[in-house]
Amino acid sequence: MYAISVLIIGICGVYIAFHATGGWITMLGFLGLGIVWLYTTGSAYFAIRNSNIPLHQKMIIYSYAACFGAVTLRIWLPSLTIAFGAFLPAYKIVSWLASVPNIIFAHFWIKRKVIALG
Repeated sequence: MYAISVLIIGICGVYIAFHATGGWITMLGFLGLGIVWLYTTGSAYFAIRNSNIPLHQKMIIYSYAACFGAVTLRIWLPSLTIAFGAFLPAYKIVSWLASVPNIIFAHFWIKRKVIALG
């Protein structure tokens, strides 16, 4: 169900990115998020189908980090709008801030987990 949901929402997200408020900066931020989400979820799906559990675990963590970008956006946007005094500059920053830190966090989480497992 998760993979099917991501497929539908991810494709819609990529399409909507081309019409995002804020121009090419915002478009690239949301487009990148959509592509990363689709790629990582697809990779996780095919990894588990091929019984590659370690790869599946890594890719699904990245997928969840991309998925959580929607939540991160909603956490950052009000504060940045107040800080900048306007919606548009805050939205341009949030289009990247919603996903990049999540993916970086996932990378370090996976790296720590792999080292811990040996």
